[in-house]
Amino acid sequence: MKEACRSVIHCSSMLAAVLLVVGWCLPAAAAAKAPAKTRPVVEECKRCHDVAMYQRELQASPHAVDKDKKPITCDQCHHFHFNPLTSYYARDEYYDKKIFQPGDFDRRKMQATARASMKAEKCRACHKDLYKNVKGEPISEIGRLCHDAFLGKNGETRRTCAGCHINIAHLPPFDRDRPFNAAFAKKLMENQPKSGEKGGPKK
Repeated sequence: MKEACRSVIHCSSMLAAVLLVVGWCLPAAAAAKAPAKTRPVVEECKRCHDVAMYQRELQASPHAVDKDKKPITCDQCHHFHFNPLTSYYARDEYYDKKIFQPGDFDRRKMQATARASMKAEKCRACHKDLYKNVKGEPISEIGRLCHDAFLGKNGETRRTCAGCHINIAHLPPFDRDRPFNAAFAKKLMENQPKSGEKGGPKK
């Protein structure tokens, strides 16, 4: 009898958990499709992320504009990502409420996750010819060999575009002392927003 009761309780708990997840995930599926039709993509990203800071970095980077010379939007490089918590707060009644604060995120962990999740097709929407740079000039011999491997023409690699091309759009403080980031870091320092402005130091 006790075993039967335990089994019923276990099944009831499992069912409740499934219903809870489904109840959260269905809004997530709808929210993942709906925002772009009604609001700018960046407005959706602002619900969780400190977008003002990321935009300031982006504007100082080589990726400030796309191939059509238009300002790049979040979704041109990143994929929408929702989970039960964010999908719940993605509803319109929470539109003006901040879900997380900038200090809630560890940028080192976010960086690794973002690089791993960035798809090559996003990059290749602008970078169609992998053997020329943005000026139409041939890339270096090392670059050509790397891209050969990426395309499976001469060996192979598991690396994605973001696995090699790092700090090309965002530059967190812990990466600013790297020699190859010198120009990017200098540009950011020259365009520091004043305290209290969007993306500026917090008081």
